[in-house]
Amino acid sequence: MRLPRASHTALLLCFAAATLTGCSGSGSGSVNRSSDAAGAARRSSAAPSVPADSRRTELTFAEASPSGAADLRRTTERLRARARALGLTDVRVEAHEDAITVTGPSVDEKRLMTLGVSGRLGFRPVLALETPGATQVPQPSPSASSDPAQRRAVTEGLRPRAAGSASASALPVPAEGNAQDMALQRRFAALDCPHRKRRASERDDPAQDSVVACGADGSASSLRTKYLLGPTAVDGSRVASAKAVRDQQTGNWIVRLDFDSVGTRRFSVLTGNLSGNTAPQNQFAIVLDGTVISAPSVSQRLGGGTADISGSFTRESAEQLAATLDSGALPAPLALTSVTRLPHA
Repeated sequence: MRLPRASHTALLLCFAAATLTGCSGSGSGSVNRSSDAAGAARRSSAAPSVPADSRRTELTFAEASPSGAADLRRTTERLRARARALGLTDVRVEAHEDAITVTGPSVDEKRLMTLGVSGRLGFRPVLALETPGATQVPQPSPSASSDPAQRRAVTEGLRPRAAGSASASALPVPAEGNAQDMALQRRFAALDCPHRKRRASERDDPAQDSVVACGADGSASSLRTKYLLGPTAVDGSRVASAKAVRDQQTGNWIVRLDFDSVGTRRFSVLTGNLSGNTAPQNQFAIVLDGTVISAPSVSQRLGGGTADISGSFTRESAEQLAATLDSGALPAPLALTSVTRLPHA
């Protein structure tokens, strides 16, 4: 752009900035540079700053596996329901061809991320567990190929006890020494929870299969504990409602689940079968997206249709988990692909 002549420049400066000095009618165009800099500094400092709580973040979730348009729409609605349950009113959730975007205040970024958690819940009987530095039950061999006695010990860990054992339909056990049993033993022996990198496929372990899993309720010991679990006895789809409450006895935050009629019956059968077993086979694991978030023991049948999830919960984390479980598992599993801090409008 061409600059105007010096006399015009001087007149414009005198008219627009009274704080500048050195302007003259002769149009010499001279200005006081120090005063000009001071004025610019004052104007800069007077510019309004952007409040931290007004900044916004956009998260993009892509489908972890291909699904139809109907599943994507239901997933979008479920994310909106979770946002409402968490009180995130200033959040926009939009579906695209193969992704979902979530836009909300940057101060809520961590909570926005939890909206995309799959939320697949299941209750499985504990067949064996092992925590480094603690008593190991059972103690599998490093490789399940050499010592028949050790192989039998691990197989017994897979086999329900005669007293109070689970029914054959709820807890099928492969014959001793077959390929499926041996592979499961090797997976349990090789599982290293403190250094584990989970695969996305582990979130969708078949409900009818026995699986290995790590604990993660937030305590130091649980993060090291590995579990051998039987098939799912109660599926998360049987949870009618979930809410965060304070335990009246301990004062700690817990997540209280209420089952539907089918879930109530199955949970009663599960706890009744486990109650007569010795530890750890008197425990059931609450498994969320492939991770054990709690593994309580039972001493009697629980037929009230209610289960509590305890752990190292804060109010916020309990409310987040309750919102996830109350909305149900996502029909289309999602993977977070990008996080974009939007410029202030």
